Amino acid sequence: MVTIGHIRRNAGLNMAWRFLLMICGLWTFLISPGYGFDRYTAHGGPVRGLALSPDGSKLVTASFDYSAVVWGAKAFQEQLTLLGHEAAVNAAAFSADGSILATAGDDGLILLWTEEQLSQDIAKPVVLRGHKGKIVDLEFSHDGKMLASASWDGSIGIWPLAGTTLDDTQSPRFITGHEGPVNAVQFSNDNAFLYSAGTDGQIRYWRVATYEYLRSPVRNGWGVSVFVVDEKNDLVAFGGSDGQMVMQRLSDGTQLLRIGEERVPVLSLFYDIDEGVIGFGNADGRVLLIDRSDWSVIRDFNAANGPIWSLVIMPGAESIVVAGLDDFITRWPIYEFPPAFLDRPGPARRFHPTKDISNGERQFARKCSVCHTLQVDGGRRAGPTLFGVFGRQAGTLEDYPYSDALLESSIVWDEATIDRLFKDGPDVVTPGTKMPIQRMKSDQDRRDLVTFLQSATKKPEL
Repeated sequence: MVTIGHIRRNAGLNMAWRFLLMICGLWTFLISPGYGFDRYTAHGGPVRGLALSPDGSKLVTASFDYSAVVWGAKAFQEQLTLLGHEAAVNAAAFSADGSILATAGDDGLILLWTEEQLSQDIAKPVVLRGHKGKIVDLEFSHDGKMLASASWDGSIGIWPLAGTTLDDTQSPRFITGHEGPVNAVQFSNDNAFLYSAGTDGQIRYWRVATYEYLRSPVRNGWGVSVFVVDEKNDLVAFGGSDGQMVMQRLSDGTQLLRIGEERVPVLSLFYDIDEGVIGFGNADGRVLLIDRSDWSVIRDFNAANGPIWSLVIMPGAESIVVAGLDDFITRWPIYEFPPAFLDRPGPARRFHPTKDISNGERQFARKCSVCHTLQVDGGRRAGPTLFGVFGRQAGTLEDYPYSDALLESSIVWDEATIDRLFKDGPDVVTPGTKMPIQRMKSDQDRRDLVTFLQSATKKPEL
């Protein structure tokens, strides 16, 4: 087994030489716009998932703002916004021939979009229903006849497909057996079997035709968040809640490489099988790129100041794209890489503002800005604008799709109700709401937030 210590001993530089490289790399970054990272945004909330089309021409971003966006991958130009989900969109996947795009989210729905629809201004997807909890991963079979879904309701969905639509002649099947939420799924090369990973720490192996559980190639002891199986090269790579990024033989479990940081969950994984490059992203913004040929570390750096929820390695393995707790995606070069970034935190997020601002504005940035804006139009956010919120009855803003809980509510937003919302939580104040459950323990923080909102959301006097 190769360990991170072994890699560092073989590839490490002495401190003086490393310092020289850092200085030279920083200068290069400053004088050359071709080095460093590029940011792109088309969302009004954090980006949860990424999907690259089989031919590498399209990149899809799935967002907390209830939408998915189709990008031209070469120039990173926004092409189409896909609407239809009723909650955060977590995952997207293309069929092997690129003819179908599937998206899924917190609403427990799967939407199917055809290739023709992705070239239209308005797309009307096929909607698949059946899961009772959020869906966090999708995978098409290699022949395009099935779609698998991983859900936090503890089940794996198997959806029969016919051409580019749902096969109405066959009902979806749901496989259960994981002890807790299911995080990821993958079909075997011959489509006859399915791998799945869950919070129970296992990667399980199932026979699709009979739903039969066969074995667990991985028993991690901690939850497995992400994984990939390469049957041809007898490889399984996975990461989990224990912070470990592990590569081992599929056949006998022999560990080939283990790297990690204690208790920093691994959240994302991408495998470029043609180039032999494996990429991991964790909750602290760390990205690790591994060369499968010799298990050496290609890159180990901080790509973001916060969690990396998804990443993809672009065709040719010249760059990677990462997404996380902000509205943008970030593209990093892999080889023309400024060493200065190896020893500093990743790019700052708007949720952790560094400028000198009031405590109330800081609490708004941390607790509210993911879903809400302060502008009249509301931007592209998951929640309605807070402009003019004081004195407004809940669920009454026009053109916003409120949950039934808020439509039926008699709450009027004022100092007391907003304070209670964060003291007791939305699940108590407005049961059934789509609002994320979050609370603020500090009385002072809540007072400061209310004071800031009173000023920032006030309508101008006529």
